[in-house]
Formats: sequence, structure tokens, C-alpha cells
Amino acid sequence: MRSELPGSSRKLRPQKGLGMARIKDKRAPQFKMGGVPLGQRPRDYGYDIDPTDLVTGFSAICTTKLAQGTLIIVDTLKGVSVPQMSDYKDTLSGVESVLFVTGYNPGLTSGQNTEICFHPGIDLLTTEMVHPLALVKHNLVVMDYAAVRQLEQWVLDLKGEHGIEERVENSPL
Repeated sequence: MRSELPGSSRKLRPQKGLGMARIKDKRAPQFKMGGVPLGQRPRDYGYDIDPTDLVTGFSAICTTKLAQGTLIIVDTLKGVSVPQMSDYKDTLSGVESVLFVTGYNPGLTSGQNTEICFHPGIDLLTTEMVHPLALVKHNLVVMDYAAVRQLEQWVLDLKGEHGIEERVENSPL
């Protein structure tokens, strides 16, 4: 774009009286090193989701998953490793993708929980990283109690900040 190029915006010659075409500045497209008319510009296609929609989405998805039996709440995910995952092969048979949501953040930095992330179809997220789309994308969601408590607190905080009333009945969140 012309406005983004370096250089002065001084008019190069008078508009009238010289018998030549009018020009504004040296950044015009017809000059060497001039701008590109209607050129490409980098854009951000990201968007923000309204907090009301996030709360409604989490509540509806968790309610649906709980009713379908695809949301499992366990005591803790701390120390879950690959050998222990093989013990759950019968439980996980026929399940294409599993999402583990933990409220225990230090376990992700130690080597124990990160091993299960390398299996295809298995993802491990903390409550700070979880999104309603991640819950929908996976067939089975396993949460520990710490994650459920943190998500409940997050939903209550959002409801308090934005004055959101409860829209989904009997939600686990």
C-alpha cells in the first residue's frame, strides 16, 4: 500500500501549468519503488468467542457427554503413564480419540504424563488449555476432580463478571 511505504508525501510538481499529468508523490504505483494498488496485506482471521457462549458451550457439552457416558471423572491423573494406559485397553477399545483434562499442572512438565501425549488419538490438556471445541472433537473425555473444580470455578467467575444466568439445566459445571 502507498501509505505504508517510506518516503515523503510531498507533491512532486504543481498540479497545473507544466502540461504533464498530475502526480501526487513518489510512492505512486507508476514510479519505481512505488506502492502496489490494492496490494495484499497480512490479516488476522482470528476471532474472540463471547464469554456467554463459552459458558453455555461448556455446560451443554459436559451435560451431553455425561448423559452419553463419554465423560469420565477420576480421582487423579497424576502419574498416569504408558504402561498404565495399556491396562485400560479394554476400556478404551473402540474409542478413536481420548482427551485427558487435568487440573494438576506440574505433572505436565515431569516425564510421567507427557508420555501418553505421543500416542495417536490421545491428548492431555490442563484446564487453562481446554476449549469446548476440544471436548467435542474427542470421543471420550477423562477429567480429574481438580480439573472439574477449576472449570466450575472458571464458569462461576465468568458468570459473575458478565452477569450470565444459567441456560442449561442439570449441568455438571
